[in-house]
Amino acid sequence: MRATHKLRRARQGFTLLEMMVAVALSIIVTAALYALFIAQSRQFMTQDSQSYMHQNLRFAIDILSRSARMAGYGTGGEVTGELGFDPASSAVSNVATLPAVISYDSWSGGTDAITIVYADPTLEMMTAPNQINACSTSGISFPTNRPNYGTYLSSYGVGDYVMCWDYAPATGTESYLWSVQSAGNSSTGGLGVTPITAGVFTDFDAVCDPADENLPPVMHCSRAHILTFYIDNTDDGVGPGSPQHPVLMMDLDFDFPSTGPSTDDVPLVDDIEDLQISYCPRSLATAVGGCESAAAWTDNLGTTSGPYDGTEVWMVRFSLVARSMREDERGVFRSSRPSLENHSPTDPEDGYYRQVLTTAVTARNLRMMHTP
Repeated sequence: MRATHKLRRARQGFTLLEMMVAVALSIIVTAALYALFIAQSRQFMTQDSQSYMHQNLRFAIDILSRSARMAGYGTGGEVTGELGFDPASSAVSNVATLPAVISYDSWSGGTDAITIVYADPTLEMMTAPNQINACSTSGISFPTNRPNYGTYLSSYGVGDYVMCWDYAPATGTESYLWSVQSAGNSSTGGLGVTPITAGVFTDFDAVCDPADENLPPVMHCSRAHILTFYIDNTDDGVGPGSPQHPVLMMDLDFDFPSTGPSTDDVPLVDDIEDLQISYCPRSLATAVGGCESAAAWTDNLGTTSGPYDGTEVWMVRFSLVARSMREDERGVFRSSRPSLENHSPTDPEDGYYRQVLTTAVTARNLRMMHTP
């Protein structure tokens, strides 16, 4: 009798109240787990956006800083020959010299741009000592018995630029720029260049008249880098940038001042929303006691008195704004592009996350030219 009673109780199962309590507890636990999952997913997405922006900023600032540190190597602050620059019109000029640093303040939508000129120190060669070339030469010769010279010469192709400089003049380093007309020949040591005609490049005529003068007997030469960095943030059909997807770009052939962005420019870093650049030139630094003073910095090198200050830049300060790849999916987070240098903030706000990074770089090659 007792065993039958126990079996009957075992078959009764859960009561309705017990089931309701179990379901309620399950709902509470499931809701808590779902809320935790959503919170962790949002936190992961936020951290992923922050990491994305941080990585982009570090990569962009590294490229800009390395180029700025090299500004002016192989020059006396400027280069004569091809690709001169007229600061008044921000265009290529056969009359003016090519400064080692060229500034473009608020060139597009308030963002800045910069051109940096230098010779590649890893490809440096000395010209053949037993040959003297006229200023109108169509070729430059190098010794064939020097280590690596053949490899260096083979790296030149048609359309590249070669920069040669002479340390001997009492007035300072004289630098010359030619476009490469024929590829370098590692067997003969010859490099074909486009001859500079008298009266065309008047800046070149002033230091080496093609009509009746010769180039220095021994020069240092290397590949010339003329790099322009800018933000592509327009829907103009040229380049990958747009207002929704701004991209830090690099121009390699100095057609930027005259034509703006070109299809052959190189995209460097995505989602760089703003690039602001300020400069500490010697003319201002010496007047106020050094680059530590805020009064020593300017946004536009063409606005100060005297010659174009890009030949005497001591420091360059880069400020970058990176933003997330997409807006906040919840529609809760709101922000706007912050004010940097002379660029006002955006209005209204949007859903992008943003990070700002600023660094100042010494243009050491230019500064050494003016250090007592």
